[in-house]
Amino acid sequence: MYFERLIGGASIVFGGFLLFFLIPLQVTSQPGPIDPSLFPKIAAWLFIFLGLVQLLARAQPTNFSWYEFARLAALAALVLAAAFVMPLAGFLPSAIALMAAVCAFMFERRYMWLATTIVLVPAGTWFVFVIVMGRPLPSLPF
Repeated sequence: MYFERLIGGASIVFGGFLLFFLIPLQVTSQPGPIDPSLFPKIAAWLFIFLGLVQLLARAQPTNFSWYEFARLAALAALVLAAAFVMPLAGFLPSAIALMAAVCAFMFERRYMWLATTIVLVPAGTWFVFVIVMGRPLPSLPF
């Protein structure tokens, strides 16, 4: 019960740190239709809001599972690896590989959903950032 509230409070503090310190310090303005700090600010407000939900929610007793913890740690390692590979391989190849890994960790077995998710989510993200907003993403090295 207290652990969930601790996580909620830490999430609120982290969101505030992002919103009031890190984003203004690290994100610079560039000309374009949308401010580059918009998506980081949305993420920071989500940390704050979801931390409040976690802080105020009724706690339910749960059992700790090392298996689920190991799956989460492996997925976090894959996300970190994708972040390191993205400048070398480009956004689309690394995002498609990451989406395939996420779908495998979710045990998704419907092939149409898999194909749609693995291809359309990275392609849609690329389209919104590069074409619509004019913000560059790491490109293919060739």
